[in-house]
Parts: sequence; C-alpha cells; structure tokens
Amino acid sequence: MDETPNLALALAELRGAVELGFERTNSSTALILLRLDQLDDKHAELAKHVEQLQTRLAEVEKTAVTTTQLTERTRQIIAIVGVLVTLAGAVVALIQLTRG
Repeated sequence: MDETPNLALALAELRGAVELGFERTNSSTALILLRLDQLDDKHAELAKHVEQLQTRLAEVEKTAVTTTQLTERTRQIIAIVGVLVTLAGAVVALIQLTRG
C-alpha cells in the first residue's frame, strides 16, 4: 500500500514535468514561428528592393555609354577636327596665293 501513494505522487510529478516541457516547447515553437514570419517579411522586402535595383540597372544599361563607344566617338571627333584644320589651312593657303 505504500507504493500506491508514491506511484500516484510520481505520476503527478511526471505529469507536471511533461506539461512544463510541452509549455516550453510550445513557447519555443511560437517564438520560432514569429521569427520565421519576420524573416519572410524581411525577405519579401529585400526581394522587392533587389527587383527595383535590377530595373534601375537595366534602365541605366540601356542609356550607358561604354568605353569602346566613347573611344570611337573621340576618334571620330579628332578625325573631324583634323579635316576642318586641313580645310582651314587650304583656305588660308588659297587666300595667300590669290593675294600674293
């Protein structure tokens, strides 16, 4: 008969320990779920920001001048200036020839 109260007491203690364990597990699970929701929100925000940056980059790349294009334009400008200087020299030489 002594074992029955001890067994009931042990079962009650075990039940309390199991309930406490379940409460802690439920609390931890709720905290993890809350943090996952926060991470999902942050991920969605960052994904939206990345999408905006990709859109901006695509717009910039459409209108950007590359180094090769800039070098080619510079060569063309130098060639045009060279032709104009040559023409100006020829005009000055003709004027001096006609006066002289």
